[in-house]
Amino acid sequence: MRVADDRRVVALLQATRQVLRQVTRTGLDQRPVLPHSAALNAYLMTHLADEADEHVRILYLTAGSRLIADELHGIGTPTSAPFSIRTIAARALEVRAMKVIVAHNHPSGTREFSRADIAQTLALDHALDALGIELVDHFIVTRSGFVSACAAKRQRGRSTPQVAPALAMAAAR
Repeated sequence: MRVADDRRVVALLQATRQVLRQVTRTGLDQRPVLPHSAALNAYLMTHLADEADEHVRILYLTAGSRLIADELHGIGTPTSAPFSIRTIAARALEVRAMKVIVAHNHPSGTREFSRADIAQTLALDHALDALGIELVDHFIVTRSGFVSACAAKRQRGRSTPQVAPALAMAAAR
């Protein structure tokens, strides 16, 4: 009987998680997606914070920052995740996105961009820029919160929130 109870608890927790994901998605669908909004924060935390492996999510936005599509781009291991610049750029063109937000989790709890994160994000920023698409930000999500490439840049005394310079500064550390 205990095993049956455990299964019911697991099923209830999974259903609750799915409802939370739907509720936080509604917050993104109803207004422009702003990089540091409570709605985006809740959405990213709900979708990424508790994953045991790294997950990469891409949010494709209109010029007015309305959500066109939100997609799970890849699932990796506890320490890395696949990140295809060509696929992200091609999908952005396909859905007619003018802006992109990238988010992935670090199951380790580390809220710092790895060298691979920096290199891939810089390359994505350059590729999207060549297509006239803005990389709005790249977030790393952990159970204890998240960090933004743009916010890291602003904290170092720069005023324009551009992803590439922020990551270049992080790479120089």
